[in-house]
Amino acid sequence: MTGEGYRVLLGARRRGDMLRAKGFTYDQIADVLALDHDVSPLRLYRFAHGRTVSDVVNAFNDLDPAGAASLRDARLYDYELHPSAGRKPPVRALTTLARIYQTTARNLVTDTDYGTYAPLDRQALDQTDFRHRDVHHRRPPVADPSCVSMEKAAVPWAVQTREAPRGLQPEECADLLRALGAEEADVKRRDLLVELALTLGGIPALALLRHLTPEEEARLVRAGRAEGRVDAPAVATIEKLTAQCRRMDDTIGPKSVLPVVEGQRNLVTRLLRRESLLPALRDRLISVYAELSQLSGYLYYDLANYNAAAGRFEDALSAGMEIGDATLLAYVHHWLSDMAGFRGRPTQALDHAFAAQGWARRSSSHLLRARTNLAESWALALDRRSTASLRLLDTARSAAQKPSAADPPYLYWITEASAMGGTMACFCLNALRLPDATIATVTAQLNGLSRNAYSRTHAFGLIHYADALIQKREIPEAATKLTEATTVMAVHSSARLVHSLRTARRRLQPWATYAQVRNLDERLGSLGLAS
Repeated sequence: MTGEGYRVLLGARRRGDMLRAKGFTYDQIADVLALDHDVSPLRLYRFAHGRTVSDVVNAFNDLDPAGAASLRDARLYDYELHPSAGRKPPVRALTTLARIYQTTARNLVTDTDYGTYAPLDRQALDQTDFRHRDVHHRRPPVADPSCVSMEKAAVPWAVQTREAPRGLQPEECADLLRALGAEEADVKRRDLLVELALTLGGIPALALLRHLTPEEEARLVRAGRAEGRVDAPAVATIEKLTAQCRRMDDTIGPKSVLPVVEGQRNLVTRLLRRESLLPALRDRLISVYAELSQLSGYLYYDLANYNAAAGRFEDALSAGMEIGDATLLAYVHHWLSDMAGFRGRPTQALDHAFAAQGWARRSSSHLLRARTNLAESWALALDRRSTASLRLLDTARSAAQKPSAADPPYLYWITEASAMGGTMACFCLNALRLPDATIATVTAQLNGLSRNAYSRTHAFGLIHYADALIQKREIPEAATKLTEATTVMAVHSSARLVHSLRTARRRLQPWATYAQVRNLDERLGSLGLAS
């Protein structure tokens, strides 16, 4: 083995040991390593176990039923180089290696290579399964044949749903009826809107429903009532509502939007369980479920409910894996990294940033790559690795200037509200204590920002500006910026904003007697935001 090859093996071994300590199976570790190593499955599984070629050859020969040392190092190298070079491994060798690697023989060959084996050989590959030897492998529960249903077979990742939010209270229902009574004179339409609003989270849903045509409203009601089959226009209506939820959050914050998102998510869950759909339509509906789970996770994160956020992000990752959406998987890991960074956990932030980068390499979205670079940059800044952090920040800014047709619609805010890297870049620069760079970034961002459309982003920019001024000991100006931020926060429900503002105010404590700081304290007290 060359020195470079041994270095790669040691790196894979360290990563594998870390993932095993967290409960990963060898199959999962091989999938993770595949993000960084473009090699054959046989080599990936050897890396996953952290074994040298000589180790594997010795284990193979010990298991040889003929008792002869039938495998040599050079031959295993040939097997690992196939199909780009080397020699095609025979089925007998693959079944023995599957036992060593504690996996299925089918996992050790590529899809293309699998098709080159004879039918009997493919049957042997399919039937050889040693995953039970992996102590971290959990067998799926054996279902009662009498209880097998289409919904369980169709959506295995959604069988066990997390606790749903509470239903509307009687007084909330009364408020909803009063609101519709004042807005809608048509009794039939009023009844229809009441039904939709109850399904989608109450009064906040009314603003959302105004974006629907009468045909879309009727289509959504039929879906909720289980009248007829779900079709592409019904899924398109839910997609339209999801996009509007994102816009609502930009303006008013998570508290009012979260019940609406959860209502939509519950509706999609019921549709996936109830309906037998064509594959393309089912994948599209799963994609909506994954997006709603990601959005719900972000809203919980913005409300500082980190456990609930992690649960929803996990649901989004499971759904994304179900349909193989690398872009969405990278996006979710990017937010998990962001959440860990906001909580001051650089190691966890780096973990998710690396995962986001790995999935982003499988995506064609330029904006997504910009965001994953920013996530890693912030995590590195928290870890005090300034050179690497700033290099990635420059790369992210360059990528953000080159949007592509592959960018998904939910990344709209990057071009609209993230000049020079936006809020995450400011977190990064403030962590590196670069106040002038922070001020330049905030200024560029706020100059191109619609304050009404992005109130949270505007407030974060002012808080970062104040943090930079505190580092420069320009205290009166810093207090003034924070006071300005409170005006935005009066109409936005982000708990992260409150936490960031209180943190900035604590840094001003040595100058608490300054008139500008006292004015800030009075403003915080009047809004109920004093720490």
